[in-house]
Amino acid sequence: MLLPEPLDYFASCRRQLAGLEEQVERVVQDVREQLRSAELMPSTRKRCRTIIEGITGQLADVRAILEPGLPAVARGESGGQSHPLPATLDHLPYLYRDWGWPPEADGENERALALVERVLEDGCPGRMLVMGAGACRLAYELHHRYPGSELLVMDLDPVLFSAAHAVTHGESVTVREANLEMGDLDQAVKEWALSAPRGPVDDARFHFLVGDAVDPPLTPGIFDTVLTPWFIDQGPEDVRDLISTLHRMLAPGGRWVNLGPLKYSLDVPFSRRFAREELFDLAEHAGFRVGPWHSESGPYLVSQLNGRGKTEWVLAFSATKLASTGPGTGRGNDPPSWLLFRHLPIPAFEGQALFWSEAPMVRMVVSSIDGRRTLDDIAVLVAERARQPDITMSQVRAAVRQCLQKVHPACGAAG
Repeated sequence: MLLPEPLDYFASCRRQLAGLEEQVERVVQDVREQLRSAELMPSTRKRCRTIIEGITGQLADVRAILEPGLPAVARGESGGQSHPLPATLDHLPYLYRDWGWPPEADGENERALALVERVLEDGCPGRMLVMGAGACRLAYELHHRYPGSELLVMDLDPVLFSAAHAVTHGESVTVREANLEMGDLDQAVKEWALSAPRGPVDDARFHFLVGDAVDPPLTPGIFDTVLTPWFIDQGPEDVRDLISTLHRMLAPGGRWVNLGPLKYSLDVPFSRRFAREELFDLAEHAGFRVGPWHSESGPYLVSQLNGRGKTEWVLAFSATKLASTGPGTGRGNDPPSWLLFRHLPIPAFEGQALFWSEAPMVRMVVSSIDGRRTLDDIAVLVAERARQPDITMSQVRAAVRQCLQKVHPACGAAG
């Protein structure tokens, strides 16, 4: 586990489970109240009772997955800031799909693997980091497809990760899929037996790590490949900051491989909901050479219990980290690369020693520019001075960017 406050994380897991229990109890009470009505047909009563059995059984399955990994010390409330965790029931379909559904020639798991292999172009991933690995089926398939590779899978979802760890180590796991909106009564609930089709993973080559994949505290330059499956549009607050993280994690000549729909969270500003062309431009500015890519539409989480799901457009591409990155001044009217990314040095400018501003933060940012420090370096200095734990580093970096745009002469050329 690579988290600054592990007990806070475990306490968050406990609170997540407690919240899920309350949610299920509210639904059960509501359905039981409706069952008191005399106007219900016997088939309607059967459906309502099936709903109660399904969601209470599903809760028991989630509890059986999650609770064994939670230390007793985490049962109390922690005084620190809790880690945000995904909505457990919303993510359960990944478990059904990854480990419960039978193999199909054109199934969702098979399509994902084929897309990644297409942009890998038969190249062995070597030492690979999978950011936001979730239920881990894609990483598992790559592990078996490339026996010379070593994979490190990283995520924060406690249920998906716990279940994936158990399944990939040969344990028996069952999870019920409960359907609240059924077309036929036989679509009410199904128990999925989760299993790893190719047997357990090799612990010497497949490692689980609970951590923040947006900015993992790992040694720079140790990975040959970093895979971001269904992640870049949901994990980071700003994709540009994640690109800098990817650049830091990869060795020269290493590859960033992406698979996902570019369907951003609603709280992401429109100017940062980058399309494919913008994403490729950003990658090149950051010091990558974009290689093969492919996009297509296909089924996404189409339930094998009730046939419901959706069609999603996905983009797969590979980008290679160049051995050296240019000065980052931008091209034409492009903004300077060091303004976009947090890993590139910010150049000093003429007249900097005489600069003065009434705003203390602006003065601090300008005085910190020495031709070596990056946006990240200066943001850390600002955060240490501010000492406001409720402000994220992404917000601090945004504030530093605003200062640089106002005072650095190189920013005036962009438009």
